[in-house]
Amino acid sequence: MLLAVLLTIGGAFVHPETLDAAALSKLPHVTISAADPGGAAAVYSGVPLAVLLHSAGAPTGDAVRGSPARTYVAVEGSDGYVALYSLAELDTTATQCAPILADARNGATIPASLGPFHVVAPCDRTHARWVRNVVSLTVITMPGR
Repeated sequence: MLLAVLLTIGGAFVHPETLDAAALSKLPHVTISAADPGGAAAVYSGVPLAVLLHSAGAPTGDAVRGSPARTYVAVEGSDGYVALYSLAELDTTATQCAPILADARNGATIPASLGPFHVVAPCDRTHARWVRNVVSLTVITMPGR
């Protein structure tokens, strides 16, 4: 019997959630074009990370001030790879640059080597913050005065 692949969301400001592919498919999706790490053009469909985190309770927009302004999201893959995004940068008006949690590539599900959940950051030219096989999003607030 196959186990459903799950994504957990937890940490500061959010109520802990566990989502599977069916739950993710019900959230608002966007479609973006981006060059893969190998340089091949691809079309990805997925949920903007800001939308996903906001649905779990994270602040967005003008609420990202004070402690939310020093808050980061750690995106972890099943291989232990972790990339960081600031909460403020995820809530961008430059939608062509907004990182997404992709669940489709070129009209098909994400290949098993990358998914089923794959963070795609179209304006990250080094692809250092593209994370394959995403299993968790953890919201972390840095200490402040």
